Amino acid sequence: AASSGQRIGMAADHSAQSMGLARVGVFPCLRARGHCRTAGCSATPSSNRSGIGRALGRLVGKGDTTRITFDGKVVGAGNETMAASGDDTALVDRDGVRQVLESREESFVLSAEEVERIMGFGHFESIDELLRELTRNTSHLSLPPISNFRVSCAALGESGRVYVGVNIEFKDLPLPCALHAEQFLILNAFQHGESAISKLCISHVPCGHCRQFMCELSRSEDMQISILGREPEVFTLPELLPLRFTPRDLIGEGARFLFEEGHNGLVWAGDGSSGGAPRDMEMAQRALAEANASYAPYSNCPSGLCIRDQGGKLYSGCLIESAAYNPTVSPLHSALVNGLVGGLLSWQTIDRVTLVET
Repeated sequence: AASSGQRIGMAADHSAQSMGLARVGVFPCLRARGHCRTAGCSATPSSNRSGIGRALGRLVGKGDTTRITFDGKVVGAGNETMAASGDDTALVDRDGVRQVLESREESFVLSAEEVERIMGFGHFESIDELLRELTRNTSHLSLPPISNFRVSCAALGESGRVYVGVNIEFKDLPLPCALHAEQFLILNAFQHGESAISKLCISHVPCGHCRQFMCELSRSEDMQISILGREPEVFTLPELLPLRFTPRDLIGEGARFLFEEGHNGLVWAGDGSSGGAPRDMEMAQRALAEANASYAPYSNCPSGLCIRDQGGKLYSGCLIESAAYNPTVSPLHSALVNGLVGGLLSWQTIDRVTLVET
């Protein structure tokens, strides 16, 4: 379709090889929602439930807890036992933090209810401390095979959810293909329908690329930004990027910002002029939904993409543009982030990609 409200024709439907994904070999595998330590792999193990779960398991060692070192036997404390797991360590938490972590279904996100429960246990004096500790303890989840420079960040959304982001690089692909940790986090929040980010903690001083990308966010000027090693300083985005270029500079006062509600009004063409129906309609519908959610106020060419792994699970994402153009995130990057958040085991398990665009 040429524009919103018109019709989309046939979705592009490709195998992973035809999209070039076979070359995106960052890590050999991800097991049980966590990264696997393998020869040549840039990632390290995470929780058997989720990356954020392992990170929290490492950092809640305060108060009424007992640290257990596994030695090949079933061990525990009090009435609790845990199965042996090599040389790893775990926390047996008597007041329920472990139960929260083990019941988690999604990596890189804590629901508002989970945040409330964890804060209620008294391990963290403030949400700022929780964000700092998450940032400190999630850098191992990044995938930087080129730079070996790990960046992590954590943010509190207006919804009460907490999001984690890490940097991702793709071996043997150009540097512009990399995704910065702050972008990962913003995509993560966008996929969960977040309305605004109120607090953000970053492991390193954010680069200009990310400062510019954050200008797209709704109410970004109100976001409180902290940087590890710079505590107790708290920054605003206008302080980090004065005289910044925003959507209003390009579009005017009526500009729409990321996280604000929007729908692109795209529908399928019914006349068959584009060559027929998509090969996998379920994937095409997911990609169409993403295209309708796509944030593309500058090109007016929204797009969405759905990937399928060998187990048949679907992950999707959409185009997120930037007023400065270059920090724009492709729908493929967005879908890959959604995959990591949702438990995609490996880039190599992707076997089909469907793209919908105007």
